[in-house]
Amino acid sequence: MNNRKNESGNVFLIIILGVALFGALAFVVARGMRSETATGISRRQAELAAVDTLDYAQRIERAVAKIRARGTSENDIDFTNGMVVGYPHSPVQPAKNQIFSKAGGGASWKDPHPKANNGAPWLFTGETCVVDVGTGSTGCSSNGLSDEELIAVLPNMNAIVCEEINRRLSVGAMPSGGGYSNVKFTGTYSDANSPPTTGLNSACFTTGGNYYFYYVLLAR
Repeated sequence: MNNRKNESGNVFLIIILGVALFGALAFVVARGMRSETATGISRRQAELAAVDTLDYAQRIERAVAKIRARGTSENDIDFTNGMVVGYPHSPVQPAKNQIFSKAGGGASWKDPHPKANNGAPWLFTGETCVVDVGTGSTGCSSNGLSDEELIAVLPNMNAIVCEEINRRLSVGAMPSGGGYSNVKFTGTYSDANSPPTTGLNSACFTTGGNYYFYYVLLAR
């Protein structure tokens, strides 16, 4: 009889422990769901989006380097593609100078990761100067010199993805202010704008309540 009483007590204790563990698990899951609902994205999704964003920017950088290695002028790099209009190079370039041609850079046009931003496509521009990258110093966005970088920009970023990108790049506190030019590159470099960074080839920054990622494809 004593053994049965002990067994009953043990079962009762196991049930209590099970209920407690289930409650704790439910709390953790619920908190995670609330966090994801509030931000629209989980930490794991942010990590995947950050990796995808950096990986694609690096692919385009390699495509630029591949074309430049053939002796192609920095002005003759061509972003013409069949997905987004506005990149008709002037003058028209042969396939060997085109980023998205197998005969050229060999890159493929790719939409941003669905969690990276609001769906806005990648932008490639030659009218943004990054301070202390290349030859441009403070004020390079309006100095009248041809010292702008060729950069890739991903606009309207998810803040959490931007934070993850900057963490991976060791950027530190989120840079704020400045901007970038949304003029698509068709062979011309000119003054327009600068992101709020110094000496950083790539970073996320915020301005006007929105977040943006830039990546220098060619420092000048």
